[in-house]
Amino acid sequence: MNGMMKPRFALSTLSTLIALSISTTTFASDFSLPFVNGSELGNAYAGWAASATDASTSYTNPAGLIKLKSPQIVVAGVDVRGFSQFKGTSTTPFATQFGQVTGTAGGFLPLFDLAIPINDKFVFGFSETAPFGLGNNYPTWSVVRYAATRSQLIVVDLSPSIGYKINDKLSVGAGFDAQRVAITLNAMMPMPFSLPDAQGQNHLTGWGYGFHAGILDQINESTRVGLSFNSQTTFSPSGDSVVYSSMGTTRTTNQKTNFPLPARTQVSIYHDINNRLTAMGSIFYTRWSTLSQIVLQNTMTPIGVLPATIPLQYHDTFDYAAGLNFKATEKWLLKIGAQYFNTPSNDRFRSVPDPLGRMVLVGIGAHYQKDSRFGYDIAYAHDFFERTVIHYVTPVASLIGHSNTASNIFALQFTANV
Repeated sequence: MNGMMKPRFALSTLSTLIALSISTTTFASDFSLPFVNGSELGNAYAGWAASATDASTSYTNPAGLIKLKSPQIVVAGVDVRGFSQFKGTSTTPFATQFGQVTGTAGGFLPLFDLAIPINDKFVFGFSETAPFGLGNNYPTWSVVRYAATRSQLIVVDLSPSIGYKINDKLSVGAGFDAQRVAITLNAMMPMPFSLPDAQGQNHLTGWGYGFHAGILDQINESTRVGLSFNSQTTFSPSGDSVVYSSMGTTRTTNQKTNFPLPARTQVSIYHDINNRLTAMGSIFYTRWSTLSQIVLQNTMTPIGVLPATIPLQYHDTFDYAAGLNFKATEKWLLKIGAQYFNTPSNDRFRSVPDPLGRMVLVGIGAHYQKDSRFGYDIAYAHDFFERTVIHYVTPVASLIGHSNTASNIFALQFTANV
C-alpha cells in the first residue's frame, strides 16, 4: 500500500511545484519594434517624429501628414531574422544538464500607410503596422526546454489619423489605435520516474485600444523639430491552455490575462546641412515600469487549472538614434544611421525567451525616386547585442548561463503619389 502511495504522492507534489513555477515563459526584454516602415530603416529611425517624408508619418507623428500635398500610398515589408544562443546549466530534481543551444527568432512584417489631403489644412492618414513583437523557438529536447520551447508576441496596430496645419510653421495631429495581440507561450515540464516530459502550450489573443498624437514645428527653412506620444494600451487576451503528457491531454479554453504595453514619447530633429546632406536625431522614452508582472489565469497544469505568474520587473528606458542622408543625384538618396537601445529587463528575472540586453542597431539604405509619382526604398540593418546573463530559478527547474543574440533586418518599400 505504501509503495503505491509514495509514487502517486511524489507525482502530485512535483506537479504542484510545476504549477506554482510556471513563470517559465516570458516576453523578450525590449519587444518594442521600431520597424514601422521600410524607408527609415537605413537611418535606424533617427528621424522618427520629424522626418515626415512619406505617409508612414501617420503613425510616427501624424502632425507630419500636412507635408504631403497629394494622396500617397506606402506598401512595405520588413523581414527580421535572428538567433539567440544559450550556454549554461539546467537543473531539475532529477538531473543536471550542461549544454548549448541556438534558438531562432524573427518574422516578416507587412506594412501599409495611406495619406489623403482633405484641404489645405487637414490631411487624413491610415496606417497598419506592428509596434510590438518578438519570438523565440527552441527544440523540445534542448537544455532550455523547461524555460521555453516557443515564445511569441505580436501586436498589429490599425490606426486612422488626422493632421492639422495651424500655420506655415506649426502643425498638430492625432490618431486612434486599435491593436490586436497574439501570444504563444510554450514550455516542457519535467516528470518523475523516467516518464516523458509533459508539454504546456498557451495561446491567447485579444484587442486593446489607445491613441497617438504629435506636434511638428518647422523652425526655419532647414530645420524642423517633432514631438510624438503613444499612449499605454491595456490588453485582456484570452484563449486555450493545454498540457500534453503520457497520461493524456488536458485543456481549458478559458485562459485569460490582463497586461499593459507601455506609453512611449519621442522627440526628433531633422536638419538640412546643405542641399545634399541632412542630419537627424531622436530620443525615445518608454515607460516600461508599468509592466511589472503578468498573471495568466486558468492555466492548465498536470494537476488542474491554476494561475501562473510571470515576473518581469521592467524599468523605464531612454534610447537614442542619429542618422544622415546624402543626396547623391536627383534620383538617388543614400542613408545611414544607428540607434542605441537600453533594456528594461534585469539579470534577476531574465530567461531564454527574454535574452536581449543593450544593443546597437546600425542601418544603411537607399531611396530611388523614379519620377514624381513612384519611389522605392531598400535597406539593411544589423543588431549588435551585448552578452546577457540568464538567471531563471523555480522550485522545479533552474537555468543559469549566458546568451548571445544577433539579428539581421531587411526592408523594401514602394511609395506612390496618386
